[in-house]
Amino acid sequence: MHPAELAILLHRALEVRLAGLQALLATEGWSAEEEPLHQVRVSARRLGAVLDLVDPGAYPSHKRQRRALKGLVDILGLPRELDVHARHLEARRRESAEPAQEAVLEHLLEEVDRARAKARRAMHKELEDLRLPDLDKLLEVPSLRDPFQPASLQEAAWVCLEPRAEAALGGLPDLAAQEDAPALHKARVRIKKLRYAVEALEGAFAAAPEAVLRDLRALQTALGDHHDLAALEALLWAAEGRLRDHGRSLLAGGVLEVLGDVAEARQAAFDRFRAAAADQSPAAFARVLRPALGLPLPGAAPR
Repeated sequence: MHPAELAILLHRALEVRLAGLQALLATEGWSAEEEPLHQVRVSARRLGAVLDLVDPGAYPSHKRQRRALKGLVDILGLPRELDVHARHLEARRRESAEPAQEAVLEHLLEEVDRARAKARRAMHKELEDLRLPDLDKLLEVPSLRDPFQPASLQEAAWVCLEPRAEAALGGLPDLAAQEDAPALHKARVRIKKLRYAVEALEGAFAAAPEAVLRDLRALQTALGDHHDLAALEALLWAAEGRLRDHGRSLLAGGVLEVLGDVAEARQAAFDRFRAAAADQSPAAFARVLRPALGLPLPGAAPR
């Protein structure tokens, strides 16, 4: 069980994030528009990150609410990914100066738009079937049973952050040594959860740890760009294969040109990740975060 100060801090963070999600969900037509859909997905992730920090025993509906939020995030995943693909291809089409290349990109956009329409139809049906439990139940004052752990707010915050930092940052050298798209995507999720946890615990710091948050955002952005480009690359290879199978060699050749550019951009995103990861580790995280919490550095003799 958390110390009382930490339980209260996390409950207030939960209130803020829940209010934000509810406001977005109450916006008419949010699921039909690209940016509101993305904001709902991000907001659900932020709320889920706080639910991962609270003491689940203090919230009777915790497991059900957490599962429902994950379901919401998952349902919105494919439409969001296809929106990103369409935006990338459309930007390339606008910049293209060659009619042949523009024709190839228009063909790819038509394919992606059909996939987007299909994904959105499936999404709307899944949203209708998704029964989000009464989220307001989370606003009820939780049961804060005694005795609490004899720890300060800052010590308790570090107990929350330390394992998340180890999970998010401990494997960065191996990830930077060899490009592995699925592993990099999982790393991005862990880094995002660590960043959301730091943000939820900001009240435990004398001043917000902006440098740490900036570094985590840089890692997350580079990995997000890499994931989007790797997913687009897979989509383009599938499209090239279909065109080859149907004897559309001219279009298939044009897709290969696009693929070359996307692969180059993916490699550049990986290089940005490697640069951003160079100085990041659980030990480096502790050296900055513990003093920011007013705690001694790891290994320092107590006063």
